[in-house]
Amino acid sequence: MKRCILCCLALLCMWIFPLSSVGQSLNEDILEMQVKGVTLDPQGNTPVVILAEPQGQRAFPIWIGLSEARAIVLAMEGVATPRPLTHALLRNILTDLKVEIVRVVITDVQNNTFYATILLRQEQRTLTIDARPSDAIALALQANAPVFVTRKLLDAVRTVALQEPAPPPLSTKALGMHVQNLDATLASVFQVASAEGVLVSSVEAGGQAERYGLRRGDVITGVDGKPIRDLQDFLDRCKDKKLGQEVVFQVTRDQSPLVIRLLLSSFDEGK
Repeated sequence: MKRCILCCLALLCMWIFPLSSVGQSLNEDILEMQVKGVTLDPQGNTPVVILAEPQGQRAFPIWIGLSEARAIVLAMEGVATPRPLTHALLRNILTDLKVEIVRVVITDVQNNTFYATILLRQEQRTLTIDARPSDAIALALQANAPVFVTRKLLDAVRTVALQEPAPPPLSTKALGMHVQNLDATLASVFQVASAEGVLVSSVEAGGQAERYGLRRGDVITGVDGKPIRDLQDFLDRCKDKKLGQEVVFQVTRDQSPLVIRLLLSSFDEGK
């Protein structure tokens, strides 16, 4: 927390006191990468973010912390939180100060520690900020900024050949919300006990789910007191209900359990 506050103060100071720092040249030998997702290292059960060449077959992992993994997954899934978390807060500060996040560059690796910079632009000035790759990537995703690596780094790290892309998580629209299967990574990021249940990935404005208090990022772990394992369980239990009947959801939100009761007015679903 102290580090986050210091980062915010440093950014504010840079805005108040003009600097003549020049960011990395656009002609620097760098390659744009895609953030493919977050997974878990099966040996250490530690979150890992995967970066991959957009048109190539090479990818490499960077081990990150749980809070950064959660921020990256939330940004990739488009899940909003009731109040801004650290990386959203930094994005909001920069936006209000009219500072553009131009790009993030993963620059080097030394003794298994990765290094990164964030290139900022304010009017005619450019600033290069040292950052941990996990923070830089989370901030880039929040701001829709590109992520690059140096060719030197890509040649130095141990890359893996990408296989055929995995199918996207099974998801559907029901009760005015989009829900999707949980997996071990999402369960770890949202800090729920297991991968059983479904994640609410979006809620339609004015729909049933919103009216009764469901939010994006909620994890539905049970229906009418019965646990649900996956999306199919969820659909089967809800389909048994008739219009006008009550559906009781057991929900985990920010690691806290709660109960949400919904009166069924329609049941719409679709990919």
